Amino acid sequence: MINVEVLNKTCDGEPKAFFVKMVGDYYRYIAENAKGDNLENVKQSALKAYDTANGIKLPPCNPIKLGLALNFSVFHYEVMKNHKAACDLADQALQDALDKIDELEEDDFRDAKSIIELLKENLTLWREEEEDANQIDDL
Repeated sequence: MINVEVLNKTCDGEPKAFFVKMVGDYYRYIAENAKGDNLENVKQSALKAYDTANGIKLPPCNPIKLGLALNFSVFHYEVMKNHKAACDLADQALQDALDKIDELEEDDFRDAKSIIELLKENLTLWREEEEDANQIDDL
């Protein structure tokens, strides 16, 4: 298991968020094929890393912050099967970013825009899947 405590105390902000997000991503990828006790262990390791990275204060349009929201929401949706948490996380990140997008320089805008589009696509897809599931349940 990777210990996110390996970072020295001087590593903070964006570099720390990036590293800890990558730890979460690593465990999420393992969880996609894990079984039994190993699945539960890697799910908890991913959740811990993503929660830690999410607690690091970054501007809402920061590409690392947006990438974290994207990957963390996918983790909730696909691995944890918590569709509400996935949608809530993606929606909050999207709203926070859209509130600040007009304040960005052109280069920063392009970086943020591509991830914002992916968040929007996921939310649209996930909400459509929920609607379809609800229609089937109503039959």
